[in-house]
Amino acid sequence: MAGTFPTAGFTATELKSNTNSRLTESVSGKTQRVKSGAQYFSLKLKSPPLSRSDFNAIYSFIIQQDGQVESFTITPPEISSTTGTMTGTMTVSSVSSSNPLMDVSAGSTAVGIVEDSTASGTLKKGDLIKFSNHDKVYMVTEDFNLQNDSSVQPLQFHPPLTTSLSGGSTTVTYNNVPFKVFFTTDELSYEVQNDGFYRYEISVREEI
Repeated sequence: MAGTFPTAGFTATELKSNTNSRLTESVSGKTQRVKSGAQYFSLKLKSPPLSRSDFNAIYSFIIQQDGQVESFTITPPEISSTTGTMTGTMTVSSVSSSNPLMDVSAGSTAVGIVEDSTASGTLKKGDLIKFSNHDKVYMVTEDFNLQNDSSVQPLQFHPPLTTSLSGGSTTVTYNNVPFKVFFTTDELSYEVQNDGFYRYEISVREEI
């Protein structure tokens, strides 16, 4: 079952960035470190105390995912929106040969954003973003300021693009950024305490 996780009410949110690498060490102690896989985010989320009826609506969604089999979207409110002042629709520009930083190809770590009347404001380092043509979530690595003129500004992020973008039509989500995820275990449990309230904790990882 796909779908959207039926609540954004969590008392604690833990976000991890995961990068696969390989380290080899010589007899002399020198090391060589090589990236060996794609970066992905993972999340650990804790619920508030819930009544039985409220909990059952959530848990019925959880068990329909068949453990790690299915993927779904989740939007943790504490971390999914910009800490800056950006408003409006951010649109990725076509590749600019005059600025190699701004490249819409897979592997790029910066794209150009058109400065026009449809968006203005700032994004801050550490903000999460998502491009409209694929599901991967990225993190802004440099403060970004859109001034509403005719220039194009580089938006820098990590990890490198997993999918090429279409300049002029791809937009950027910076508020309520959804993660496409799956559960990291097939065992999904909950507890009921003496106060009669239900609590659960889930761990998910981003689907690339």
